[in-house]
Formats: sequence, C-alpha cells, structure tokens
Amino acid sequence: MPLVSSDLKEYSRTFSVSKPIDEVFKVLNNVEDYQSFIPFCSESKIIEQTETTIKALLELSFLNTSSEFISENKFKKNEFINMEFVKGPFRSFHAKWLFDSISENKTDLTFKMSYSISNPITELMFSKNIDVVSQRIIEAFKSKIEG
Repeated sequence: MPLVSSDLKEYSRTFSVSKPIDEVFKVLNNVEDYQSFIPFCSESKIIEQTETTIKALLELSFLNTSSEFISENKFKKNEFINMEFVKGPFRSFHAKWLFDSISENKTDLTFKMSYSISNPITELMFSKNIDVVSQRIIEAFKSKIEG
C-alpha cells in the first residue's frame, strides 16, 4: 500500500456576503493584499499579470513548515477565478471561486478545491487540518469583504 494516496481530496463551501459583487471580486482578485489578512500567508505577490490571468506566489507557513505556492489564476470579472497549480507542495491543485449576485448588496460565493499533496507527512498534517484551515481562510476573506 503506497504512503501517498493518488486520490484527490475535495473541499467545497458556499456562503453569502453583504456587499456588491464588484467589491467582492476586487478583494478576492487582489492577491498582493492576501498577506495582510489571510492566516498562514506570510507573503503574497504577483509574478505576471494580463487582463484575464494572474500568476501569483504565496508563501504559506503552517505547523512550523513554510512552503512557496505558485498558481496561475484565470478570471472573468464578477464571475469566477480559477486557480491552477504551477509549483509548490502539491502533486495537483485546482481551486475555483464562483460569484453570484443575489441583489445589489448581496453576493453568494462558492469556493471549491481539489488537491493531492506529494509529501506523505505534509499530506497527513494537511488532511487532518483541512477543514479548520479552509474555514479560517474563508472567514478571513469574509471579514475583509464585509470589513
């Protein structure tokens, strides 16, 4: 039996915020600001940017371990942000934010993530804490948006 599972793990959450969709999108697409409010993110910067794509680097620190994570984020304003793994501790990673304007001042957000981690020890630590970590990150986004 292999130490590393080849199965993708998944996480999904939908929630509402009391802000217009354009304000919500701006917060989620402002990668450079992540380090100021997202737990476990000690650095966030844009490597490359076009009108519909951001290649970003995040420095993540969790359980006395630090990792660089690079993703390519393709987006359509006020509709979606798709994040694809480029480099980091994952074997594979895909995440998506979906935006839905419910009213002028209310937006529904759906966050979906699937991943597998290349290091079996990191995978064990991450999988045991994924719900708590994901919840804290989502709450940080929610607080920043509604701030």
